[in-house]
Amino acid sequence: MSLEGKTIAVFAEELYQELELWYPVLRFQEAGATVKVIGTGQSTYASKHGYPVDVNASAEAVSASEFDAIIIPGGYAPDRLRRYPAVLRLVREAYEQGKIVAAICHAGWVLASAGVLQGRRVTSVSAIKDDMIHAGATWVDAPVVRDGNLVTSRMPGDLPDFCRTIIMALGSGEVSAEVTESTTAREAFAIAIQAEQQAADFYMAAVKRTNDSAAKAMFDELAKEELQHKARLEKEYAHLSGDPDWVRYSLWRDIL
Repeated sequence: MSLEGKTIAVFAEELYQELELWYPVLRFQEAGATVKVIGTGQSTYASKHGYPVDVNASAEAVSASEFDAIIIPGGYAPDRLRRYPAVLRLVREAYEQGKIVAAICHAGWVLASAGVLQGRRVTSVSAIKDDMIHAGATWVDAPVVRDGNLVTSRMPGDLPDFCRTIIMALGSGEVSAEVTESTTAREAFAIAIQAEQQAADFYMAAVKRTNDSAAKAMFDELAKEELQHKARLEKEYAHLSGDPDWVRYSLWRDIL
């Protein structure tokens, strides 16, 4: 899927995690997006292992309206990012404007400090699970979790799923991937999870828009059913991700 015309912000601070910053930057550039690295005042930051990244702008100098998505990498950087009001303001504004806000690993700390986790379903590195829960979120152990415009993942190994979900979310709003004979079980599950979330988002929006009590009850029930289906799919997906040769999917080609 092309991201031509999209502008994406990726935060940077000292001691960022290399893969969690550079993988999204390069992946989204490859897809055609304009990617801007946003810092807190310095022109360059060093990663946990000393790899430098140059910054395009400071958080104080930009606004959420300039971007289609905000990406927060992990490492030790989030513990620094969360201390800057301009960073938290940018995250909150993007979230409130319905822009994609994505965080991986320890970046959940920034979401907690920005106050955008109440009532949301998320994941993160397990070390900050309690922080996410105390901030009001429902925490699950899954490679990627999308709850509306919020996308979260656990660790560097989840980056393919993390970036794929962000790209799909920045697309037309519909599942554009198609299950074919060459589709892997992992890819098919990712597509199915995305579809369940989109259906739930539609039903939840309908609950807010209608004044008919019977319609509200129906849409609310449908939304809950979609989220239950999604949770089951994510559980299967997590099992498959940990064991790609799981016997349950050994006949995947024959199923198709």
